[in-house]
Amino acid sequence: TEPGAQPPPSVPLPSKTEPGAQPPPSVPLPSKTEPGAQPPPSDIAEDEVTRNIVIEGLGIEGLFIDDGPRDGLGEKERKPSIWAGLEWSGYYRNETAYRYREPRSVTKMRSTLYLDARYPITDNVGLFAAGWAYYDLAYDLFNYNTIAARSERNDEEPLVFVERLDEEKDSNVIDLRELYADFLLEGLDLRIGKQFIVWGVLEGVRIVDEINPIDFRELINLDLLDYRIPLWSVKLDYFREDTSYQLVWIPDLRFHKPAPRGSEWELLQNICIGQAAEILCADSSPESWTLRDSELGVKMDTYLWDTELSFSYFYTWDDFPVVFRSIRVDDNNIPPAFYPTYTRIHMFGTTAVKQLGRYILKGEASFVTGKYFGTKNTTDRDGNGYLDDDGELLRKHIRWGLGVEFNILGMDVASGIAQWIILDYEDEIMQDRFDTSVNLFVRKELPEQAAVFQMLAIYLVSLKEILLKPEITFQFSDNLQMGVGLDLFYGLKSDLGGSQAVRAGASVFDPNAARAQFIGNFNNNDRIYFDFKYSF
Repeated sequence: TEPGAQPPPSVPLPSKTEPGAQPPPSVPLPSKTEPGAQPPPSDIAEDEVTRNIVIEGLGIEGLFIDDGPRDGLGEKERKPSIWAGLEWSGYYRNETAYRYREPRSVTKMRSTLYLDARYPITDNVGLFAAGWAYYDLAYDLFNYNTIAARSERNDEEPLVFVERLDEEKDSNVIDLRELYADFLLEGLDLRIGKQFIVWGVLEGVRIVDEINPIDFRELINLDLLDYRIPLWSVKLDYFREDTSYQLVWIPDLRFHKPAPRGSEWELLQNICIGQAAEILCADSSPESWTLRDSELGVKMDTYLWDTELSFSYFYTWDDFPVVFRSIRVDDNNIPPAFYPTYTRIHMFGTTAVKQLGRYILKGEASFVTGKYFGTKNTTDRDGNGYLDDDGELLRKHIRWGLGVEFNILGMDVASGIAQWIILDYEDEIMQDRFDTSVNLFVRKELPEQAAVFQMLAIYLVSLKEILLKPEITFQFSDNLQMGVGLDLFYGLKSDLGGSQAVRAGASVFDPNAARAQFIGNFNNNDRIYFDFKYSF
């Protein structure tokens, strides 16, 4: 869907409006879930939650009640409604954001209506559906170019280049988030449909948890349950004593979704869109709903040495395409050619959770084969004048992460570290051998003010970038809450060489680009936001 740039974080981006980098692999994603809290079953189907769901209400026998007299009095027993067991809930939410850096503007006035419903067919079979619709009024009240800060984001490009950029909007959206059937048997649970499947234990860190792709429509600012893209899947859980086994089959192929083209969060775009006419670009994607291209995963959960352990294997696709490319390293005037291609990867993972007194220790690790890493665009070891290895090297790598959760001075604290390590590393690879991030999450309840304060901090060590997200939420009733917070970005912007590209023939790609960044590209997007939510 969005063959964006495969090159990892340190790969030079071809243009601010073109791809060239994926998020740093160890970057944790924001979460508004307090440490240790489990997401609700409607969004994340943990094994234990699924196993213990009790579907009450109308059984199948209730559809065939005798309609005759009761107790001989001629009174007819009232037939229960077929919808007697239906349970539904939802919320209305308004998010308004104001960017206080130039050009100052309201950048979001999004209203969202979310609904979900559970319906028991029998005591062992149930249906669940959830969806949302949202509309952003900011696009109707304010100029698109001002909202997107295009002249500032593309200050190195000529005006004619800025004026021809796309103007896609993240608005007027209706989406079915979940639709699945649960079949609960003795020792066996089966879930079929559109769903979320989570394997990790470190919230927001994708080490083992690679099943659902990410929606980057607001970079990584979305809530924990909102940034995941649901997939049509089959999930089978088998339980035996203290051990459970899970089999996952995913015929629905979707990949990371970039922000709308031209928006203030534009990054990781399809490299073939917007290229100059003289540049060859041919992308290819695997097909959904075929057995050959399906994804397959198996996982075992057990309890040993007072520790919750899991072991998993996932045969999947890299959610970022590998951008194979043909480039003359000795002549920038010859247009390059791009061949973005999705590739298969194998992931062998493990997780652990252990409580030591008031501390909860969490860990994840995975060994990944089949992944390509981008090389510097000047690499020509054989001296033939062309970029070696089509700009990509196949390497194994290790991912690991450690986290600790505890309570101190009435505050819930969760901190962690995550890292990627590339094996058989070569200096030509653009991503660092060790790519590290650290994160800190703090949550403090303020009962006298009926409020909760929380803050998330992420530091990308290799890129020297920081994301800060402080927020305070006031709970006016069980149904109504209002919050205010900040999104703060620190770091350097990517050095893209846009002016050189234009002089080289209107190309949006510069093979001598110096540096690719992630969070730093949005250091002028600092904003304050207001969040109103009414649940029902």
